[in-house]
Amino acid sequence: MTFPEANLCGFDMAISIPADDLSACVDQGLNGLSHFYPQASLPAASWVLGARAKELGIAPVGQQSANASCRLLRCVDGWLALNLARDSDWQLLCAWLQYDSPLGHWGALQAALKQQLGQLLQARGREMGLALAFVGGPEPVAASTPKLDHLCTDDPHAAAARSLAGARVVDLSALWAGPLCAHLLHACGAAVTTVSSTQRPDGARQGSPLLYDQLHTGHEHLVLDFEDAQQRQQLARLLANADVVIAASRPRALLGLGLNREALVVTRPQIWLAITAYGRIEPAGHWIGFGDDVAAAAKLLQWDELSQPSFVGDAVADPLTGTFAALAVANALAQGRSGRLDLSMHSVAAACRYKIQQTGLKLACPVAYNHDPRRQ
Repeated sequence: MTFPEANLCGFDMAISIPADDLSACVDQGLNGLSHFYPQASLPAASWVLGARAKELGIAPVGQQSANASCRLLRCVDGWLALNLARDSDWQLLCAWLQYDSPLGHWGALQAALKQQLGQLLQARGREMGLALAFVGGPEPVAASTPKLDHLCTDDPHAAAARSLAGARVVDLSALWAGPLCAHLLHACGAAVTTVSSTQRPDGARQGSPLLYDQLHTGHEHLVLDFEDAQQRQQLARLLANADVVIAASRPRALLGLGLNREALVVTRPQIWLAITAYGRIEPAGHWIGFGDDVAAAAKLLQWDELSQPSFVGDAVADPLTGTFAALAVANALAQGRSGRLDLSMHSVAAACRYKIQQTGLKLACPVAYNHDPRRQ
């Protein structure tokens, strides 16, 4: 049985009420967690949004993202947010644009895009596995709250209300949104095991080591070879016995390993949180997305008087999603739910944009980072 999002009352209240800015959005999510776990030592919103930027000394500059891997590029029909976070992405550009000349730097890429239609490039790029989003122009205030992809599919193991205190959480995610969710669940009393693959280690460990350590403090760490049958069986047992599982890969990734929830023998109440860029339903289920380009896809951007867009913060779709994912898990447990809980970064970013638009205020970058990561 599938419950509509309106049934997750605490989550919906936090995600729908107006907010002055991005920090207020995060605070509302954290306040929701505090309602369930008043003794939890939760981080400050400024740390949630700005810890990585502070560690690395980075900030967005106009059409360039804070980490410089994503740009807002002009095209014939609008703007294209293109995130070339992986070296292999650059190798796809000539085929993507059907271009003969080398495209080895952003200047050449912008020159090539000026003659192209962004909507067509978005469709072709997503099929090729590029992280990108077409942005037509400033978005008017929506008539109603954007739909959130957080359906909770209940299963036969639904039971009485459960707590995060002592709950076993297995975190299969990497980078930022999923680990932040796990960090917040740990702060609420959960015992977290972080599982990583020998084939694909978490890039955040090298990219932002201080934040990585902060997000994973107090967690048990398990490194497995996902290509080894015995180690996959070990992981399957761990997942089947977890109270909460956090997965942040495209649906087909775990399916290919036989580690998707439907393939496991789960005999206990469990919340399986699936964080995706754009949701599980095809074709969006196979689209690649990172924090900056997904935020752009959700129109979570700042626009000047000349209708020029710029980024608002560092990969903001990631920390926003991590915060509200933790609240969604706490809410589902409190209601005795068991099953898969889907949450897309795009829907969270769009909802936060709507929350701010409701106040009539303009989106802007967070300006202050708190040295103390805990809330006052």
